[in-house]
Amino acid sequence: MRSKALHGFVTLTLLAAAASAQWRSEGPFLANGLDVAVDPTHTDTVYLATQGGGVWRSEDGGGTWTLPGDEMTSRKVNWLMVDPGKSTTLWAGVEDAGMWRSLDRGATWKQLEPNGEDVVGLRIAFAPSAPQTIFVPSTNLHYRTADGGKTWTSFRVAGEDSYAIAVHPTNPKIVLSGGRGQTLNLARSQDGGKTWKQTGIGIKDASVHRIVFDPTNPSIVYAYAGFRELFKSTDGGDRFTPLDLGIGATDDVTDLDIDPGDPKVLWAATEGGLEVSEDAGETWHRADRGTGDYIVSAVALVPGKPGTVLAATNGGAGLYKTSDGGGTWSQSNRGLAAAWVKKVWAPAKAGGPLYVQTGVGLFRRDGGTWAEVRQPFDDDEEATLDGILYDRTSPQTVYAFSGSKYWRSTDGGRSWREPERKEPGLRQMMRGDISDPEFKSMAQDAGDAKTFYAGAWSSSDPGHAVYKTTDGGKTWKPSGNGLPEENAVEILRSGGPKTVYAVVAKDGVFRTRDGGGSWTNAGSGLPGGEVRELVVSPTNPAALFAATEHGLFQSADGGDSWKRTGASLAEEDIEAVVYAPGGDVFAGAFEGIYRSTDGGATWTKMNGELPNVDVRALAVEPGSPGRLYAGFGGGSVWSAPLP
Repeated sequence: MRSKALHGFVTLTLLAAAASAQWRSEGPFLANGLDVAVDPTHTDTVYLATQGGGVWRSEDGGGTWTLPGDEMTSRKVNWLMVDPGKSTTLWAGVEDAGMWRSLDRGATWKQLEPNGEDVVGLRIAFAPSAPQTIFVPSTNLHYRTADGGKTWTSFRVAGEDSYAIAVHPTNPKIVLSGGRGQTLNLARSQDGGKTWKQTGIGIKDASVHRIVFDPTNPSIVYAYAGFRELFKSTDGGDRFTPLDLGIGATDDVTDLDIDPGDPKVLWAATEGGLEVSEDAGETWHRADRGTGDYIVSAVALVPGKPGTVLAATNGGAGLYKTSDGGGTWSQSNRGLAAAWVKKVWAPAKAGGPLYVQTGVGLFRRDGGTWAEVRQPFDDDEEATLDGILYDRTSPQTVYAFSGSKYWRSTDGGRSWREPERKEPGLRQMMRGDISDPEFKSMAQDAGDAKTFYAGAWSSSDPGHAVYKTTDGGKTWKPSGNGLPEENAVEILRSGGPKTVYAVVAKDGVFRTRDGGGSWTNAGSGLPGGEVRELVVSPTNPAALFAATEHGLFQSADGGDSWKRTGASLAEEDIEAVVYAPGGDVFAGAFEGIYRSTDGGATWTKMNGELPNVDVRALAVEPGSPGRLYAGFGGGSVWSAPLP
């Protein structure tokens, strides 16, 4: 997921809304917004389509958000439209899952298959003067309905694959189809889609992806093609001339909207920014300062409210709003818990900072406020860390690591510094030992608080896949004899004193029992494929669980042997597993959260009323009773008290 630079900190207020007696939403309140739609009859009702987070609804113009139904969570909703004939009906296009419809404002959804056929899921087109008439482009074979979707007929556009359709504002018989043609890339029908004639001279060799009629003057038609070229026709689509948006050569156009109050005002969402024209496309200027400089995925103008514009972005708050035509923007994210979570790190003691790595950066919660953290990890782009390690003996000491660097905080993460490391001595350099440790993973020895282990991204030198310090980070020495070379040491976990487990990409689990002096394979019985997480029991260092793409595995002998555990988890792709202080074990998968109270012998689901069950990360915060944190793909973070 790409995003532009966001300067400074983004502070997001935590709204802990209870989903049930057990689970509560923790934030951060973000979204990867892909499309935004406004109810034309109740303009304070706004919908936001997200990647993995579902379709959200606001009843106050984007001020606050709720998730009306969970059937779209874990899906990529590419586009969303309010039915102009019945505003309680929504239509949506889902990546790899076609066209969907909701009859109850997003509470429930059903996939539509016209005449029993799958459709690609491209944006549909309503006839503005006859909203029961709908056209569905689907590359080769397309569909139309005259009764709002009750019955369908199929049709083809001769000599063209259609990616976009638009219907004349006042004459439902006139339809334009754009895509990829044998001669021209646009076609016109004068009989409601029965017959077609090639048109669109001037669009050249670029495939058409969107067509927009001027609602007050249908002879004016806009089309964007080739991903970044915008064209205009003044004769209803016969001939087109290019418009110069002034964007970069690689900045795709993602959306186009016309001001309903002034059709000369155009808004174009591009990867290079949000562009505005006040003269029907002749000249353009940027109008997105304050949107965080994230890529704008979609733009919608609010009817009856001049200057009010909503911009869906693929990062940050997810939706931004202006009421002065783009002069100033504000985040519209209150309650919008739709961030894509990659990892959650809970504090070693109750009340400490919570860290969350999302698809759009690193966020920290201290008290009731979320803030994006960049410095010192990255000043210009969003920070992406490999991990956070809480010191087991000092609650306010936290380590952050990524690549060739690590940082230490002694005030609970409020400030960080990179510890100084002793340079290699002359004797080391004479031996050719001048390599430095890398910090793909870190672990603290269970027996000595000053001893740490660091796993490399990759190392071609024998023994250098893991480094070790015994003086709190002042000096590091290679301690990876026996570990495979060239592959990243993805995970390091401390067992008993001098016992450490390493998950090596593509090579499985390894173990040292002499503080890194030698390593041996400890993955007998594990399946091939990725090990996503490895945890060690806090009370029995020989008891381990491994989360894999082929299920959950358990070892009772420190990794000498492994066996699959949990019949209900046998077919699950396990993303996360964590121990609670009392001995309970929790596992996270695509279908939700599982709990075992008997060391892994049996498992039960504990989803409750979670709106999203695509679990990507788990963490436990000790306390009375302590909390379980779960991070979701498109659902931010939720927590529940430990049973």
